[in-house]
Amino acid sequence: MHEEIHSIWRQIAAAQEVRRPVVAATVVRSSGSVPRRTGAKMLVSADGSIEGSVGGGLFEALVVKDALEALAAGKSVTKAYSFNPAGSAPQAFGAICGGKAEIFLEVIVPTDRLLIVGGGHCGRALAKMASAMEFSIVIADDRAEFARPELFPFEAVESVLHLPADYAGLPEPDERTYVALVSKGFVTDEAALRRVLNSPAPYIGMIGSCRKRDVVYGHLRADGVAESLLARIHAPIGLEIGAETPEEIAVSILAEIIAIRSGRRTSASIRSSGPNDDMQQEAAPAVSASNPSTGLSHLLAPSPEHEHA
Repeated sequence: MHEEIHSIWRQIAAAQEVRRPVVAATVVRSSGSVPRRTGAKMLVSADGSIEGSVGGGLFEALVVKDALEALAAGKSVTKAYSFNPAGSAPQAFGAICGGKAEIFLEVIVPTDRLLIVGGGHCGRALAKMASAMEFSIVIADDRAEFARPELFPFEAVESVLHLPADYAGLPEPDERTYVALVSKGFVTDEAALRRVLNSPAPYIGMIGSCRKRDVVYGHLRADGVAESLLARIHAPIGLEIGAETPEEIAVSILAEIIAIRSGRRTSASIRSSGPNDDMQQEAAPAVSASNPSTGLSHLLAPSPEHEHA
């Protein structure tokens, strides 16, 4: 049994590597006549395939069914099974062995991932703060000078990618990937947005003003993108907290992501205009390119082509 368990642990590690959720089913208590004793383990994948065994037959089929339900709910659970004729005892499922078993169904999912498109001031601040919040972080930029791993010496950074301006090769978000588009300007943000808009990502946020958002949305509508997809985008990104510096903007973005992740609100309940709305383009005074206070080049110009490295 030891080799079987070692094999299952290797399969769990491999599943985590490719961000595939699984359920580890372990016999945690047994009595009487049962097919496998305490410690037996089986791995169940989302497609119902298994590695290892907790006993086979109808019993194992029920465990697989319960494991898939736990996976769908995203919650680990302990289930009891009675090897007795159906209806003769609680949890009886039709066997005649007479024993009882409890199975712990442990849902194992990938770490939440934060995909940051843009390695400039806001991207770096966001990566730094998110590294303390149990995210696996991927940063992508189309500029080589902003896609250097040494710029992101944070423990949670998984990879730093230098991609072309159309963001071909951007990792495809899954159900546990949160996307923050904070690249150098609306052209590259739009390019990356097109790569992730049809994904199952629970959060897609795009930095910039309402005017920039409308320009990007106009392009997408002209290409036939459905309004239901546009409604998924959080733009301007982040909660409205009056943020100005890259660090403050990072706080507003993470606050919005955490709220989405915790399921404590709808997308419209506490967000109004975001920290990067027109206040940065119309109300804010112009600053010089050498202004050290923020380093945000998009403060220099009011056009939607602004940069927000």
